[in-house]
Amino acid sequence: MLRSQKSNWSTEDLMHLKEVTNHNIFYDGYEFVWMIKLNGEWNRHYISNFEDYDKPMSWIHYNTYKWDKEYKERQAKYLEDMRKSLDIDIKIREVSREANVKTKQKVLEIISLKPNISNKEISDILDVTVRSVERHRN
Repeated sequence: MLRSQKSNWSTEDLMHLKEVTNHNIFYDGYEFVWMIKLNGEWNRHYISNFEDYDKPMSWIHYNTYKWDKEYKERQAKYLEDMRKSLDIDIKIREVSREANVKTKQKVLEIISLKPNISNKEISDILDVTVRSVERHRN
């Protein structure tokens, strides 16, 4: 599956950009200006003005579709990452409940499952002191 090119917009900005009601084109008496509403404020979206409204209108249609697609992809990735994190948490709890495994081995298995976990979190899971986790981690 080909992924679309990611923009530099934040997810919150994409949430607003994908909504057509957050776009406006106005006529300043000479040319047309494309405005967008982000963070409750209307700002110029495109640096140049337009001779007619057809081009910015078509760009709004094209870009709102693109931004909506990227927003949905980010939401799907967020949910997938959450699912993976929960699966890891389940495995960590299973490791912590293994009665015939030494604490050192449990600490190492937990770290291999979740490398950025803190010593405090491990100590809470295994019900041991932080110092004990530090000793086994090194």
